Amino acid sequence: MVIGNPPYIRQEEIKHLKPQLQKAFSIYKGTSDIYTYFYEQGYKILSPNGTLSFITSNKWCRAAYGEPLRKFLLENTTINTYLDLNGIKVFESATVDTSILEFYKTKANDNHTLNYANPKDYNPKDEKPLLPQYSKIPQNTLSEESFIFSDSKLAALKAKIESIGTPLKDWDINIYRGILTGYNEAFIIDSTKREEILKACKDENERARTEELIKPILRGRDIKRYSYEWAGLWIINTHNGYKDEQNNKIPPIDINEYPTLKAYFDKVANSAKQGKGKGFYDRDDKGITPYNLRNCAYLPEFAKPKIVYSEIVREPQFYLDNGEFKFGYFYAEATSFILSGNESFKSSLEYLLGLLHSKLCTFAFKEFYAGGGLGESGYRYKKAFLEKLPIPKIAKKQEKEFVELVKEIVQTKQIGGATLVAHNEQTKILESKLDSMVYKLYGLDNEEIAIIGGGAT
Repeated sequence: MVIGNPPYIRQEEIKHLKPQLQKAFSIYKGTSDIYTYFYEQGYKILSPNGTLSFITSNKWCRAAYGEPLRKFLLENTTINTYLDLNGIKVFESATVDTSILEFYKTKANDNHTLNYANPKDYNPKDEKPLLPQYSKIPQNTLSEESFIFSDSKLAALKAKIESIGTPLKDWDINIYRGILTGYNEAFIIDSTKREEILKACKDENERARTEELIKPILRGRDIKRYSYEWAGLWIINTHNGYKDEQNNKIPPIDINEYPTLKAYFDKVANSAKQGKGKGFYDRDDKGITPYNLRNCAYLPEFAKPKIVYSEIVREPQFYLDNGEFKFGYFYAEATSFILSGNESFKSSLEYLLGLLHSKLCTFAFKEFYAGGGLGESGYRYKKAFLEKLPIPKIAKKQEKEFVELVKEIVQTKQIGGATLVAHNEQTKILESKLDSMVYKLYGLDNEEIAIIGGGAT
């Protein structure tokens, strides 16, 4: 028998070990954290039919780096128990969500069922024994793509949702991360600093050109449900060059043509405190010069209609940026993502906005695609996860009904001024109506709706 709590060391900290790990382990993946290799090593030292039981991070069940491990387990072991401790603070000194896996060193029979439990209400501080209520899950319902531990009703619901919807990766859309500036302290400024820079320009020509480079920006924390709360921040878009939508090559910004910006950057560089990282001039993640942003080939996507969303959330937070803000389209910072249509996109972003906020899609994403939770109630809209979410492609006439309702929700939230009003009675009524329409779109019955927690319609 092998029992253990393997170390949790991120893959970035074991770069020096990767050549040896690649040679030694069949489950090697360049992005795997070190604990995954202990599963294979534990298997190797077990006697036939021996038992292994590990408590580790639960990320291997759905993360891309866990695919070789999942394949290995399915092909070589009989999984006896999987105890998901997501949201339970097992270790005081660690924030990682954990799970306990127990398997036997023998290939599973086709009809084998494993024991699964997710005791969400358990609190280790109560100092009471953990007595989970286990469900039986057929091992052959797990796949190397992801381990989703669902009872028969949940599995049937997942299959139904996937039969109706089309994964977002197969839509004509692009999903991109917000801009990694390489040096936020210099490239992201507040409104006071923006005005100071513009006033220092020597003439109107320089001021106009400089103003054109400074764009309003949203961070993940600024994005709300159907809305945003702008913090008055701007990004200095001294880009590194890119190709526009017509495939024309746009040259990098030459800072010498913007003397006031250059003086600002030099002042920041000279006054910055040198910490662990490198300074403004000598940082590794700069563009062709220290004054240029690091490469971002998809810059044109920010200056067009798009959905901007927070990556790490407790509830869906998507905002449709149609360029209605007084300073034009928002750019997005690295803690947020954008979703935009490509040249073949014929659907409506409002339709996607509504579906992404719906109870059904939120439940499906968290339950089936989100790669596990974060803490007690958080989860992550990682691109690789969101692309798996099945959204139905529907006729324009039917889509129009959703678009009109979503526009009404957005307008209702705008009542009361620039700070959008959330969760008032009218928006609750409208969002409840949207949920009912989404349930019908996927053909759910009252029992399936109850699983989601939506109640009967």
